[in-house]
Order: sequence, then C-alpha cells, then structure tokens
Amino acid sequence: MAYLNHNIPVITCFIRNEYLFNHTKGHGDFTLCDVHAVASVEKRVPLFEAFLENGVNWTRRPINAFCWKKDAPVRRLDEHMYWDCFSPYVDVQIRQRLSGLRAQLITPTYEKLEGTYMFSLDWSWESKAGFTDVNFSETPEHKCAHIFKMDEGNYFAYPNNRIIWYDDAWIKDRITKNPGFIIDLNVYTVENTRKQETDYQFITEFKDADGKKQDTKRSKVHSSVQTETESDN
Repeated sequence: MAYLNHNIPVITCFIRNEYLFNHTKGHGDFTLCDVHAVASVEKRVPLFEAFLENGVNWTRRPINAFCWKKDAPVRRLDEHMYWDCFSPYVDVQIRQRLSGLRAQLITPTYEKLEGTYMFSLDWSWESKAGFTDVNFSETPEHKCAHIFKMDEGNYFAYPNNRIIWYDDAWIKDRITKNPGFIIDLNVYTVENTRKQETDYQFITEFKDADGKKQDTKRSKVHSSVQTETESDN
C-alpha cells in the first residue's frame, strides 16, 4: 500500500549485516547505506528502507538495524523506541523549533543518553470508506516519535515525555525529576456548546466600531434595480 511509505531526510550510516541475512550470519559486519524512507504499519515498529552501496535497495528494517558508529552498543529494540506505529498514516517533518537541538533521552531502564534531534514521525488517522477508526493515534492525545542520532552511535525514536531538551538560549531551571505534569484529556471545542440558534440576523447584523448597528437593508441601488426588473415583467 503506497500510503504506508514516506520519504525521510536521508541518513547515511551503516546497516548491521545480520539484518541482511535473517540473523543467520553477518554479525559484527556492516554495509554502508542511505536510509531514505519509512513504512508505518500499525502495531509494528517503524520500518526503514535503505539503499546499500552494493546497489541493493533493502526495505523494512527496524531502527536498531542501523548505526553510525561500528562500535555502537547493540541494544534491544525496545530500548531504541517506546511504541509501535499507532496508525498507517504518518507525517514526516522536521520540527523547526527543535531542529539541530540536543537532548537527553530517558530509556526504559532509566539510563540518560544524549543525542541530536533529526526529524519526527507524527501519527494520526485518516478515515477511509469502509474502515472504522479503531486505533489509538489520537487517544488520549496525538502520538509522535522524535528521531535522534545518539552520541553512542545508534538511532532512537522517542516520545515527548521521555525527552529533556537542551537550549542554552532558552531553557531556564532545566528539570532533573518528574515535575508532576498530567496528560490533558480535555476535548477543546466551541461547537455545540452555545444554546442558541443561527438565524438570518446572525449572518447579516454587524456593528460599526462605535457600536452602532449597520443598516442591513437592501441599498437604494439594489432596490431600484429590482423594481425596474419587476416593472419590465
């Protein structure tokens, strides 16, 4: 399905060769590649497409298949990212305000590892005829994964609540522990909250800056034109 696949900013790095041989061999060996696309399959991790230097384009490898340092530690997949894809519909973008920033990522085992922000995967749900929205991409709030180039040589994809950012020109009193923030479960909407009906006056009645109502009656020109038309008939 074409909508599952999306271009990403190209990452030139290494693929661990065991991911080219179904983990039967190749451990400890590496192949240079350009990672250039991602596939979002619900209830699977994001899967990346790589163009190898030997001319092969290899699809759908997990993020822990890639590294930019050959001596990067080999970690479990659940240390590289917290969540599977929430939806087949994902947007790839570079958050301009976060572009180039460094951050500290908190792993599931509470390690604090540092890296540099690259881009984000942002999930939502696009309703299609015949498909029922049963996923969790917007429940209780929208989901995203920020992709990081980690100092240790790996790549991570982490959610907002596991990232503490650095910005020397902005951040003051940077947190060192959980501040006690709570996920906002409110639905913010203004429609269907007012007990009033929309009528013709609601559309045509306006006020001048001094608070006086504007005359919403037909102009003399419009009235005269209509009168002439009616007389012609």
